[in-house]
Amino acid sequence: MTPRSFSANVALTLVASLAPALAAAATLPLMYGLLGAERLGVLSLAWVAIGAFALLDAGLGRALTHETSRLLALGRASEIRPVVHGALLLLGAIGIVGALGIMTGVDALVARLHAAGALAPEIRATLLVCAVAVPLMTVSAGIRGVLEAHGRFDVTSLARVGLGAATYLGPWLTVRASNSLVWAVGSIVAARFVATVLLYLVMESTLGAAPPGPPGPVWARVRQTFTGGVWMTVTSVAGALLTVVDRFILGAMVSLAAIAYYSTPHELIGKLTLIPMALSAVLFPAMSAAAARESDDVVRLFTRGMRYTFVLLLPVAAIGAGLAREWLALWLGLEFSQASQHVVQWLCLSVLLQSLAVTPLNVLQAAGRAHVTAWLQLVQLPVFVAGVWWAVSVAGINGAAFAWAARMLLDLTLLLGISWRSTPATAAAIRSWTVLIALTVAWFIAVVQLDSLAARAGMLVIGLGAFAAHLPRLIGRDDLAQLRAMVTRRFGPQGAR
Repeated sequence: MTPRSFSANVALTLVASLAPALAAAATLPLMYGLLGAERLGVLSLAWVAIGAFALLDAGLGRALTHETSRLLALGRASEIRPVVHGALLLLGAIGIVGALGIMTGVDALVARLHAAGALAPEIRATLLVCAVAVPLMTVSAGIRGVLEAHGRFDVTSLARVGLGAATYLGPWLTVRASNSLVWAVGSIVAARFVATVLLYLVMESTLGAAPPGPPGPVWARVRQTFTGGVWMTVTSVAGALLTVVDRFILGAMVSLAAIAYYSTPHELIGKLTLIPMALSAVLFPAMSAAAARESDDVVRLFTRGMRYTFVLLLPVAAIGAGLAREWLALWLGLEFSQASQHVVQWLCLSVLLQSLAVTPLNVLQAAGRAHVTAWLQLVQLPVFVAGVWWAVSVAGINGAAFAWAARMLLDLTLLLGISWRSTPATAAAIRSWTVLIALTVAWFIAVVQLDSLAARAGMLVIGLGAFAAHLPRLIGRDDLAQLRAMVTRRFGPQGAR
């Protein structure tokens, strides 16, 4: 992948990823006014559940990206179609089983929530509608993986724009019309159905350009892909549980209103992870192809992923934490600001650490070491559940946010350490990043302790000043030279004409 195509694909995916963030920022205050804190907490559970369903694809979505990229790199495109069709059949079956499992456990889940009796029927119906989305999420994850391996980021980005807008605008419109959470979630499921059908048609058209392969699914190859995806399954399922467990613990130990105070800013801040996800969508196929060719490009792509993630996210996360009280009051009001200020500060740190962890995870999975990432998630799950339970009992929603930040730091540290051992050529880069991450964490901890706006603003000046001073080193010589060349072409004398 050339630098131009890499940059263009990342930019395209990033621009498309802004749709859900903008839609969330615009509609969440409106829905808070329409629904109130408790019912908005229920809707936030539906959002996070539907988002987590994309992770329940048995790892086959990501495994399909890996396998398709590998076959393309080795010049064996004729083998792709039957593998894809077999994998999509498996994904559909897994999605149906997952939906039935969720439907079976809905009553037990509702019983555990600290909800008023009047809300219980609506919560139950909402979660049942969410279950319908499971097969759509698993199948569409596989389709997107195939398209991204073929470089069709134009199509996947357009789908993200539509789905991102529908996830928030659809519920807002339906709540205004019917005041029903069931119809609100139904609008999200309907949008997912339409997107899945359209993506499948585009995928078939893309595969149609490849030379014909053996008829029917090649089950031996599908089993090989599935075997590689099993460990990604464990990573995905454990990751999905880690994503939602803190909110359910809050609902069980505190209240649905507490979920709203915790998860509403989480919905917006969490959108920052769209940046590393956009980078990952482009980097992972390239890393998989480089690993198949046993190329040193894996190290270069690792360095680029870490750099781009930090440069793009650090200023936003720092400003979000330093001015948390002020922008929360403007966005959701003084009551929300008082309840969620420290939550936001810890979550800003969490999202930055979580985003940085995406790159070493990509390196390990592209190298065929998905079992390592799976074991990391499994080990963290019981520790995190116990940590959140204790932290919530001590500090409520602030404790939940702190526990989330601590887990993200642990996850990033372990992934970097294992990547060092797996790819020794990354050792020098990882040593430098370890120092930078430690300084960044210390800065965020200091900001959380400060109360006055003047003190927080002073920390912002110090932090952003140090960031600006080291920005040329962070970007790197090669990327900096490309950036200067692009600016010269665009704004120089010839470009101006």
